[in-house]
Amino acid sequence: MKKAFLAMTAMLLASTLILLGTVAYYQKKVQSFVSPEGSMKEYDHHYLFVSADRSGMMQDVFKAASESADRAGGYLEWCGSGTDNSYTEAECINISIAMRADGILVCPDGSNDLADAIDRASDAGIPVVTIMRDLPDSKRVSYAGVSGYQIGELYGGRLISMLHEGINDVCLLENKGTGKDDTQLLYTKMIQSVNSGAPSGKTIKLRTEEVDNFTDFDTEEVIRNLLLGDHVPDILICVDSIQTECAIQALIGYNLVGDVQVIGYYATEPILHALRQQLIPVTMTIDTAQLGEDSVQALDEYRKLKRVNSYYNIALDSITPRTVDAYIEAHELGEEEEDPLS
Repeated sequence: MKKAFLAMTAMLLASTLILLGTVAYYQKKVQSFVSPEGSMKEYDHHYLFVSADRSGMMQDVFKAASESADRAGGYLEWCGSGTDNSYTEAECINISIAMRADGILVCPDGSNDLADAIDRASDAGIPVVTIMRDLPDSKRVSYAGVSGYQIGELYGGRLISMLHEGINDVCLLENKGTGKDDTQLLYTKMIQSVNSGAPSGKTIKLRTEEVDNFTDFDTEEVIRNLLLGDHVPDILICVDSIQTECAIQALIGYNLVGDVQVIGYYATEPILHALRQQLIPVTMTIDTAQLGEDSVQALDEYRKLKRVNSYYNIALDSITPRTVDAYIEAHELGEEEEDPLS
């Protein structure tokens, strides 16, 4: 019993030392920005960006949020960057509390202890804004993202144009940790949109498949099992860029282009290339610039006024092979020098 107590005490002490070391690292790093020495720029407030999702889309959100914070005299830092340690989102929020950050942006990963960590931050006077995925039962001050209703309506509209006669087997990939309420709302709205808008004789049988969206291998495995299994879907719906890129690779690798239609998500170079090659019929895209700006604005407003909108709705649009060139031109994206899917 004594040995177990000593072991537990040692573990707690080690965890505390690691946390204190990380806090010291971040404080030193922030102080270097506010130092009058050299040409360093001075910041009057410091926000933390917390996300286990390192996809291209989240990188774009962080870039936009960083630029928005900078324009307002603040500094946004991705928790865990520049260190050798891998922290959970709850641990990152605990770090933010210990270092007395001015605000936190978090993209929830579905972990059970995250809501409690957000509540602790709120109790410590640190506002938290959730992005992309919401935790409405926590003490977060605002949410910036797309509603399940909005996604379901847009997906449903796209599905209608892709249906063949009879029953269409549609599989929706569901990220592990996504709130059940959001998934159910998306699911219900998608079915309603198809039932009310599809021509007579065209129906869908909708099913879901859970994917660990933070593990590329798991995504690849789930998609491979779906496309090589006994019940290959007619239409596969992706809800992030990693799923979409894995699905495109699988279509090519298993020679299923044209047999399985993929509704993609976001606009990375491989996805845009696939659209130009007509490997997929459509991808959904979110305005990451607006998401970054609105999420930082929410923190700024709460920090200054102690009030904020509870929900910032971000636009969701679609790109097709017919509109992909216009999208590339509008966003000033360069041409790929080689096939990104090869």
